[in-house]
Amino acid sequence: MYDIYWDEETGGILLTDSNENGIKREIRPVFYEELDLLGFDEYWDYPRVKEPLLWAASGRKYYYRGELVAEAKGGGLFSRPQLHIHERDLGLQPVDLGSTLAKNRQILQGVAQKSLGFICDAYKKYEKQTDIVTVAFSGGKDSLVLLDLVQRALEPDRFVVVFGDTDMEIKATYQAIERAKEKWHHLNFHIARSHKGAETTWHEMGPPSRIHRWCCSVHKSAPTLLLLRELTGKPSVKALIFDGVRREESPSRSNYRAITEGAKHRTQINASPIIDWNAGEVFLYLFSRGLMLNDAYRYGIVRVGCAVCPMASDWRDMITNLVYSENTWPFITQLRSYARLANNSSEGIDDYLEKGAWRGRAGGRYLAVGGNKVFEEQIGDDIEFSLRQPQENWQEWAKTLGGQILTGRNKGFIDRGGVSYPYTITRSEKSWVVRINGLAKTDRYTLSAFRAVAIKTAFCCHCQSCEVECPTGALSVKERVKIDEICTACGACLDLGGVPCLAAKSLMTTERGSNMGTRNRRSLTDYQTFGMRQTWLADFLRLQDKWRSDNDLGNRQQDSMVMWLRQAELTVGSIRRFEITELTETISRLGDNSMRTWATIWTNLGRNSTLVQWYVNNVPWGTALPKDELVALLGKEYDLSHRTRQNAITALFQLLSETPLGGQLGLGIDLTPGQRNTTLHKRGWKNPDPLSILYSLYRYAEKVNRYELTVRELFQGAEEGPYALFGIERDVLDGLFRGLSAQYPNFIKAEIIRDLDNLFLNNMHTAKEVLQLE
Repeated sequence: MYDIYWDEETGGILLTDSNENGIKREIRPVFYEELDLLGFDEYWDYPRVKEPLLWAASGRKYYYRGELVAEAKGGGLFSRPQLHIHERDLGLQPVDLGSTLAKNRQILQGVAQKSLGFICDAYKKYEKQTDIVTVAFSGGKDSLVLLDLVQRALEPDRFVVVFGDTDMEIKATYQAIERAKEKWHHLNFHIARSHKGAETTWHEMGPPSRIHRWCCSVHKSAPTLLLLRELTGKPSVKALIFDGVRREESPSRSNYRAITEGAKHRTQINASPIIDWNAGEVFLYLFSRGLMLNDAYRYGIVRVGCAVCPMASDWRDMITNLVYSENTWPFITQLRSYARLANNSSEGIDDYLEKGAWRGRAGGRYLAVGGNKVFEEQIGDDIEFSLRQPQENWQEWAKTLGGQILTGRNKGFIDRGGVSYPYTITRSEKSWVVRINGLAKTDRYTLSAFRAVAIKTAFCCHCQSCEVECPTGALSVKERVKIDEICTACGACLDLGGVPCLAAKSLMTTERGSNMGTRNRRSLTDYQTFGMRQTWLADFLRLQDKWRSDNDLGNRQQDSMVMWLRQAELTVGSIRRFEITELTETISRLGDNSMRTWATIWTNLGRNSTLVQWYVNNVPWGTALPKDELVALLGKEYDLSHRTRQNAITALFQLLSETPLGGQLGLGIDLTPGQRNTTLHKRGWKNPDPLSILYSLYRYAEKVNRYELTVRELFQGAEEGPYALFGIERDVLDGLFRGLSAQYPNFIKAEIIRDLDNLFLNNMHTAKEVLQLE
């Protein structure tokens, strides 16, 4: 990747291998269509020509012959940006592309030759190890460069081109595909498309979000793998896939390797010939080869993708909805239906969507098809699964567990690992109850497999994401689930990245059946009236293993303190018998006066304490509530006696007032100390410790099992994380993340620029390791 400089003479850019500071931001050419769309014609005069007129850096800053002449700020799904014009009454002249390309020809040829050599080498290495060679083609700028390079390097009969049609593409992309097919008419083009339309899957599985990105699996990955199976006739097809991934695109991709085996799918080898190219090199190559086939770039779109995407920036939302509203409208209509139920604020539906709040959807609570459909209960040694309105036949899915012998229409045996599990099914019009004898005594892996079958039976919508995981081709789910006798019960279809069913993950609510609420209600009685106190923690850290025998607490105080310690993850075990954890050693070194100690404790209580969880998620930041109002508010969530609720709130008040949590961290300041009906002010942490924030972020990532996060999701319904736990304002949190990224790049990379707010954590590290940093 070469440095880029503005060329005032041609109005273009220059590639150079000098070590001087060039343009470090991603750039793109700007055409008259974008200027017209945004209203620049009120300020500037310019011709309507096919050549670019100027350039944009960082997406929204406009440069004409090296000078910053304008910026566009704001804008979103339903609003236009504000134009900040630095140079008025400009007469723009087109970029002299001929001269620009001539100046860059030698370097550009060298860049292309390196990629051509990479393609040839990768093909030679993997040709005999794979069943098919594929070019992943999206119709965007990077895939256009990729396809041109591959067809220059390899003979046409050596590879196929696959366009993954998500049924959510914009019109310009479909036009680009047709233009590509005309230009490269000698190539073998294929379209991979789900048998289900996108509008249908949005309705069945809920709108995709940054948490539930089922759309990529359902509408791209699965159809592509199914197509490759069809082309090769092999259920476990091994494919070499050339893709257009570039490291410059995001911090998460900056660590990608040029060739990866099994990273995206166990049967896939991905090779990225342009991984080191920058955007300037990409556009210069497109101009030099006459390949600007996708008109979306002429309107200002930075990255081509689906019409409505939870990962898109506000800028792309704005451009797409202005220019391609016929493609966005069906999905915006579904988002409005969701927002009518999910928006519990006073703002309008479109304001809710404009803010991107829908991108943070974490479950099916506000969906017509959402909710829990599987309820599990242990009865002696048996496990009973109640399936509400099951979508499929449990006995068919149960074939994935092992051998099955039917002894009647609604009963039989499952033979798994040499153990026989008798079962009976009770059917009604709207539900099934499946009871498996002896399942409660089995190992957790077997129980997990039976649980997965119950979930898949209840939620399956035939998206085929699990079908492509089957190594033998025994599983078919296109219309109805059918499992052939060649099934080996390997379990691959029961585990899709840690979940048994993408639809279930997207539609289930946070509660997992009827017994969870009961457990939480009971745990509220355990607090009695005692919160943790700083003096108690100091004694515990000093005495540790001897604390149980040498402390001065009464029996009830001691029992309550043991519970707080366990929920803070400083001990494990029961009230009567517990062990010190490794975290206690770390906290001991920090001491009871360290704010990091208390922030760590609060983070862990937010995970494990029912009372703290309730306080974090039900009392808004900035509010001040008297004790009796908190007692009443707790009653809306838990059907408990007034005395029980009052005791729990008393314990909460004590936890906050007798430790630095309340005052110094601002999590609950006692505004009227000494009064019977005292008031708590939930203000927020004004001077947060950066490593405490990083610890809470890692804990959140470990909970959601994702290490690619966004700042936005932390403010939109996340039940844990720095904002939910500590109430830190957005601009302060952005600054903290940037600072942490600079100081600890091996733990966190923050991409908080333009419309991006991405956070990338290193999944090789843990929250506990954060506390060892200095």
